[in-house]
Amino acid sequence: MKNKKMGCKKSNLLMMLPLAALAAFNVDAAENKKLGGVFAGFVDDSHADLSFRHVFKNLSTEDYGSRSNQTAWGQGITLDYQSGYINDMLGMDASYYGVVKLAASDDFWGRSVLYNDDGRAKGFNKLGQLYMKARLGDDDTYLRLYGGWQQIKKWGALNNSTRAIPSTYLGWRGETGSGPLRLRGAYVTRYSDRDSPDKVHFRTADKKQISQIATGELSYTQREYATRYFFGESHNYLQRHGLEVDWRPAMLADYRAVLGTQLYMNHGLQDWTSMSPSKKTFDRDAYHAALSVNWQAGRWKNKAGFSYTRAHLSQGLGRFEWHLAKLSRGTFNSMADSWGNDYVGNNEKMVAWTFGYAVTPEVEMGMVTNYGWGMKYQGRGIQRGETLMYSRWTPSAVKDLSLQLSGGPSWNYQSQNNRPKLTADGKPMRAQNHSIELQVDYKFNLF
Repeated sequence: MKNKKMGCKKSNLLMMLPLAALAAFNVDAAENKKLGGVFAGFVDDSHADLSFRHVFKNLSTEDYGSRSNQTAWGQGITLDYQSGYINDMLGMDASYYGVVKLAASDDFWGRSVLYNDDGRAKGFNKLGQLYMKARLGDDDTYLRLYGGWQQIKKWGALNNSTRAIPSTYLGWRGETGSGPLRLRGAYVTRYSDRDSPDKVHFRTADKKQISQIATGELSYTQREYATRYFFGESHNYLQRHGLEVDWRPAMLADYRAVLGTQLYMNHGLQDWTSMSPSKKTFDRDAYHAALSVNWQAGRWKNKAGFSYTRAHLSQGLGRFEWHLAKLSRGTFNSMADSWGNDYVGNNEKMVAWTFGYAVTPEVEMGMVTNYGWGMKYQGRGIQRGETLMYSRWTPSAVKDLSLQLSGGPSWNYQSQNNRPKLTADGKPMRAQNHSIELQVDYKFNLF
């Protein structure tokens, strides 16, 4: 008990650091002038925001057998502080996160909004980000470095995810670039999820600890096209390669058209290949290829796409895995990652279409639809799909306020331990699902 109390004291002390920094440097303009010299930029260019995200998520699903009604309702609160730079080189950023529980069902954990404390839904708070930052150069030729707890968004093979609050990593990331070329890298050792105050180590699917994840990225961007290659590896577990190309043809500039291609490959290392087939999602190698096109015409905006996945699993139905470890998030920009299902099963082909219509400059309504086919298990074909509607309101009279309501039906196959569940006559069992989600975002600028 004594150790727990000491741990709490240390945690509370850490949580107070950003607030102490704010108190120390939130001074008026006259005092800023007195500081002068190298520290003036740290104070003059610092700012803080207080943002709120209200999230209600409900899913009625049969994906794992008997029907589960998963409901979570929470209020996320984020305090973000970003400093300026000392001598235009060194700074510090911090974020404090909190989630207030409003309501939850027994299976609330499936919605990743509230903390699962041994089966009980709870709110929580934590110091989510605290990192130092350094920079050299200018906007055209630069070197930037970040170290500490931080969000990592589509940085090489790593990504973060958000519900009421975002997930964060502990580690280092850096980038350097000149003109159209940019090189990025990251090295991380721990993770804190979007629905938990805990700061944990990465794990394999069979719960072995992974010491670190490393990733790198090289990109080249011009006016009409951009290309990016990334590589990532979780120690002794998984390797990932990705190649993404976007083309903006000048002849279609009036339609703001973008043609995209995404190619991804996974390779299992020793700790992956030695796992039980019930834990693996593919045997040794897996591939995913996707095409997409975006365009706008008047009040309409559209995105259509196609994808194909190869992920063989000798004792089950394989699927492509884009996270480098359990308790982490991976980069994946294919339309196969949809709102309801992930269309990445072995031999699965998918077509998708998303459209939105601006009813007014403030109100958009649209639809997301996907259909996947081509998977087989014990000689039986499997299809799945979804059709979801959404509406989004961003009032011009209230800056930084937005409201989105979405939902609709989807269908999938029931599964257990990476194997479809079968009827008495050997057919994969159908899962009928339905979801609804409400999200309200609002942000205040404090200084």
